[in-house]
Amino acid sequence: MGRLLKKIGIDTIDSRDHFFCMAFHPNLDFLRRSIGQVGLLQPIIVREKLGGSCCQVVCGFKRLTACEQLGLKEIEAFSYRESALGDLEGFHMALHENLTTRGLNLIEKSMVIDKLIHQFGVSKEPIARDYMPMLGLQPSLRVLGVVSQLVRLLDEIKRYIVEEKVSLENASQLLEFSPEDQAEIGRLVSKLKLGENKLKEVLTFLREVSLRDGLTVGDLVQGEIAVVTSDITLSRVQKTHRVRRRLREMRYPQLIELEKKFREKQRGLGLSQGISLNPPPYFEGETFKVEFGFKDVGEFKAIVSKLMEATERRELAEMIDAVP
Repeated sequence: MGRLLKKIGIDTIDSRDHFFCMAFHPNLDFLRRSIGQVGLLQPIIVREKLGGSCCQVVCGFKRLTACEQLGLKEIEAFSYRESALGDLEGFHMALHENLTTRGLNLIEKSMVIDKLIHQFGVSKEPIARDYMPMLGLQPSLRVLGVVSQLVRLLDEIKRYIVEEKVSLENASQLLEFSPEDQAEIGRLVSKLKLGENKLKEVLTFLREVSLRDGLTVGDLVQGEIAVVTSDITLSRVQKTHRVRRRLREMRYPQLIELEKKFREKQRGLGLSQGISLNPPPYFEGETFKVEFGFKDVGEFKAIVSKLMEATERRELAEMIDAVP
């Protein structure tokens, strides 16, 4: 195959040539320590270019970077002549090496698909059929369209997706924001503790309120939200709770006002702690719910007595009438 195992000077490798690269935001700490302690265990793969005066990396970008950071002058490599390794063949080699040694994160999968489309001219149908199952993605053109666009996100957003292992569903929501809004979102979510459901909620509120009111995300996160996220006395969990509450108020101002009035009326019923009277979800519907707990028959009788007393109070009728 025209492949030769040899030591080559690191300065003869064009490290700026990322033609075959599919790594994003790698953590090189462990790899650097390993090479420093026991040396390079697996040679990189390079291809000669420009008549053999220099070469490009096919597989091993992280290994090369780690060796450079350790100050090494040479690296062991399998070297191919330029004519002996085609572009797509080399990319396949890099893809399979990555999939069998470490796997790819969501942004790296997007890089692979983007390169297949724009760099190697592979049509979308065979990518969906042949490559996406290999990448652990649903083999559909719709999913392909979404994943291929993730490379267009701001780098700080892509890093967040990788570090927090954001799902494709939530990552796709970020595509709906402008680069300026993405930057604001990146600054906001980095200060919060968001799981998948809470991230989805925050992104949905930001998008819906900004579209409804014609505001940027930067406009929305000023004021109370900015005060909350910059408060060093609050934990990330506390910040998250307050930001979510404020965004919900912005998204559903009428609903929040109904909830406020409902709670005020409920306090007027004089129900003891542990008894909760809840309106229909979003105040839409006809069914109210009462929730309570009790330890014995005596406590149960006391709760029932309180509820019977509440039926005579005007506040209960007003609470029921308040539901549209």
